[in-house]
Amino acid sequence: MKLRIGFIGCGSISYRHLNVFKEREDVDVTSIFDPNEKNVKSFVSAYGKNLKIYKSDEELIEKEKLDGVVICSPHTFHFKQIKNSLEKGIDVLVEKPAVVEYKEAVEIRKMIEERNKKVVVAYQRHYLADVNGAKKIISEGKIGKVFFISGFLAQKWYELFSTGKDKRTWRLLPEFAGKGQLTDSGSHFVAMLFYLTGLNPLEVYAHIDFKDVKVDINSNFIVKFKEGANASIGILGEDPSWRECMMIWGEDGVIKISLSENSYIHYKGKEKPEEIPSDYDGSPSPADDFIRCLKEGKEPQTDWHIIENTALLSDKVYESYFEGKPVKIL
Repeated sequence: MKLRIGFIGCGSISYRHLNVFKEREDVDVTSIFDPNEKNVKSFVSAYGKNLKIYKSDEELIEKEKLDGVVICSPHTFHFKQIKNSLEKGIDVLVEKPAVVEYKEAVEIRKMIEERNKKVVVAYQRHYLADVNGAKKIISEGKIGKVFFISGFLAQKWYELFSTGKDKRTWRLLPEFAGKGQLTDSGSHFVAMLFYLTGLNPLEVYAHIDFKDVKVDINSNFIVKFKEGANASIGILGEDPSWRECMMIWGEDGVIKISLSENSYIHYKGKEKPEEIPSDYDGSPSPADDFIRCLKEGKEPQTDWHIIENTALLSDKVYESYFEGKPVKIL
């Protein structure tokens, strides 16, 4: 039996998922909603098959008989759209950030547990061989207890959206974006930290530069974790291009994870770093993971606890900045 999938939001990011579904004979994309008519026409043309076009996300969720829905809308819409889908018994694939506030993450977690449904969050880094190789090394204790993490994600983000070079200027508006670079591209980085280490935040001290807008552009923060580790993180919306790096120090070695440079592991006592070994053979993408969750009943690649920690930390970064002092997390 073919899976019936609907899309809420048909902008550029939606094609990353659509292109996976198009290659699958066991998936039918049946219906879509996007308030932008140009987006709708482009999506229908790209899919090449008949689609039912709805006038609202609520109508699509209520009337269409779906196995799953893909949510690619602006960030602040995600919570209600996930909630409505779960209430109708529909599993969800949602773009990051899944939610923009911790209280939303908690409510969705309760719904997932009560209804035994799946919510896959599109954190692409969590499907990469290097990342999963590093995760395995850390979980097996091969670098010893993690005691420090340092890293940054930097992107030509502010320039793209403030000048209109990228038309998705809603990212600079809190009513659509919630927060700024911290929960947009920065969400990938923060979620990867939790995915790799399994740490839980205890206290944070943060600074934010808003430039001339109402969402964060550049932020830097120091985090203390319940497990005893510390971290120093920068999430930057200003850069000539894009680059990122995360260093994770354990008592017996250090791991470097970077999508813009070479990753490696350097064990204590070894003269040189080594490539990160990986035997990862899991899902190659969030869309593939979503299909497996629906057809095989597997759990999503990214556990919802990671989503909660990511939302919680971003909330507390803002709180620390506005209070001008370190804040306890939970």
